Amino acid sequence: MRQLLYSLCFLVLILSFSAKALKGVTTRWDNDNPTPLQTEFDNVPLQEIKQAANSGNDSAQLYLGQAYEIGDQVELDYYKAKSWYQKSAEQGNKYAQDKLGWMHESGNMPFQNIATSARWYRKAADQGYAPAQNSLAFTYKRSGTQLGYQKAMDLYKKSAQQGFAPAQRNIGLLYANGQGVKLDYTKAKHWYLLAANNGDGAAANFLGLMYQDGLGVKQNKKTAKEWFQKAAENNNYQGMQNYLALNKLTYQQADTLAKSGDPNAQLQLCHMYFNGDEIDVNYKKAVHWCTQSAIGGQINAQQDLARMFFGGLIVKQSYESAYVWAKIASTNNRDMDSLLNTLTQELSKEKTARAEKAYRDCLNNKLSKTNCPIPTPIE
Repeated sequence: MRQLLYSLCFLVLILSFSAKALKGVTTRWDNDNPTPLQTEFDNVPLQEIKQAANSGNDSAQLYLGQAYEIGDQVELDYYKAKSWYQKSAEQGNKYAQDKLGWMHESGNMPFQNIATSARWYRKAADQGYAPAQNSLAFTYKRSGTQLGYQKAMDLYKKSAQQGFAPAQRNIGLLYANGQGVKLDYTKAKHWYLLAANNGDGAAANFLGLMYQDGLGVKQNKKTAKEWFQKAAENNNYQGMQNYLALNKLTYQQADTLAKSGDPNAQLQLCHMYFNGDEIDVNYKKAVHWCTQSAIGGQINAQQDLARMFFGGLIVKQSYESAYVWAKIASTNNRDMDSLLNTLTQELSKEKTARAEKAYRDCLNNKLSKTNCPIPTPIE
């Protein structure tokens, strides 16, 4: 049933993108960057890192937790990752506390627990760590109560005052949706602008929607397109789709640009062949152009490949390959979290470790066709 659901979702995502349906999007993950990878011990032998961690060095414990979480130099093991993060977090390391909050919230792990997640986020938030304040705010927000919205606003503001763009955008969302505050598009726009100018793709997308639909501003499709383009440039999936919808190429234009190596045109051509838009449906060509676009770094095409591999409707199914492309697409974006969570649950520990290695090989070799999983169309 789960596989069928995701297969249908894949079709829906490819076939239909409604800008209006995105007005109320409140995703926590879109560009809400988790704790960045720690590099302090990158040139230190693993055995020395383990010795430091066993001696109580909280930074080494954090680094070791990270290594086990992503399978770097060690076999991927979420339980060992959690154990090392916890040792570091209990010594007050705010990054480890945030990581524990993330692991317990995301659903990637077999020990998901929202209450435990909130507890660790709170410890990091109390130390003034902006990403944790933003994450804890979302925990309050999803209660759907007036008190929850008020507590969320307080935390979002603390995070936003430190320049954390996702928190700035999330304040805008509260105003745009009238959650805990009076609906106010002017204030929403103010916070979206702050976030967008700090590189938040989701905020740029919301600004585009405001101008497209005339929400608190004079309707202006040209300005909407400009904001959608900025959203796309900051790896926002919805923004890219909205931009393409307002800047749609003809088949001849897409074909010419795609053959010249333009990843965005290649993605449009992929969708044209998939949908039968101006041309006959041709899944083989759709797969070819989505692959070319993904190899060219187009994050939306990478997401499409992940869904193709998962659904197994037009390409040979491979959960490991789906994992690789979903992980690549999620490097600067959280839209693939749900699929990654499902894949992690479906794959065995051994297959997950193998998929992690394939992901690193693909990424480290600059997405070359010889090092990345290439889909085989079903005849």
